[in-house]
Amino acid sequence: MRGFTLIELLVVIAIIAILIALLLPAVQQAREAARRTQCKNNLKQMGLAMHNYHDVYNTFPPGCISMPYQNAATTELSCWSWGAFLLPYIEQNALYSGLSVGNATLAQNAATANGLRFLQTPLSGFRCPSDTGPALNDFSAAVTYSRLVASTVPIATSNYVMVACSSLSTTPPFVSATYGPPTGVGFNCSRVNFRDITDGTSNTLLVGERAFKVGSLTVGAGNALGFSPVAGPSSALRPATAVLGIPYYGINQSAIGSTDQMRAFSSPHVGGAQFTLCDGSVRFISENIDYNYTTAVSATLTNGAWIDSTFERLCGKSDGQVLGEF
Repeated sequence: MRGFTLIELLVVIAIIAILIALLLPAVQQAREAARRTQCKNNLKQMGLAMHNYHDVYNTFPPGCISMPYQNAATTELSCWSWGAFLLPYIEQNALYSGLSVGNATLAQNAATANGLRFLQTPLSGFRCPSDTGPALNDFSAAVTYSRLVASTVPIATSNYVMVACSSLSTTPPFVSATYGPPTGVGFNCSRVNFRDITDGTSNTLLVGERAFKVGSLTVGAGNALGFSPVAGPSSALRPATAVLGIPYYGINQSAIGSTDQMRAFSSPHVGGAQFTLCDGSVRFISENIDYNYTTAVSATLTNGAWIDSTFERLCGKSDGQVLGEF
């Protein structure tokens, strides 16, 4: 009985290798499609939770809440975020009660074993499955954008941040006296309800993605429950980007203004990022969307007067401009 020759075996092995090489990209694409769908579902559930919160309080949750100074030596603010206030609406009542959200501070929780355990509880609903960032956000490379609580403590990471404004500046969401009020839905001590969204809930972004890394640039994603600046209120602007987002220089931008890209929207998904709109729907927004960052917030352009592109109009809740297709 004749067997296989060495050449025949090598040919068969080569054919199998080629078939595997052809199959692997398809398998990887299928896995990424599944992860992207799960991310979309996370954002959909977040939108439903936002609406349930609105049904109870007649307002969307605040982007963040400034707590009183808890440490006179460092004048550290402890700010709970919209994510913390959503906990009862995403089946996390025990976590909400255990943290005493809105009563105890983040730093006070971080100082106790139980509080720290609660702050560091992984929250899968706040994570994009495609993102490779850590479960506990240890980002501190850019000091003013540090995601650490009480200067040293990492807490649960989030890949979703609330839309705060329409341009480059993080000033309006926290210090509105400078350039006028923020144009987005979530900002410091915000109480935005449906009647405030005069552009229409299907035309206004509510929550968007932020990755831990964009290409080779680490932008630090965000925090699920809050942030903890280490200075007074006027210095809370950059740490607030742990829970709030603005367009800055555009979606998935890693080159222009890279030192401050920690405030923008980004995702591991090729070509753009996913957003929840105020009507609860979820849309994938291309990174090539019309966006004009050159007309920026200034002393002469205040109160949303800078809004002159599609992405800015989507981020603004009441600019009164025609949006068109996106």
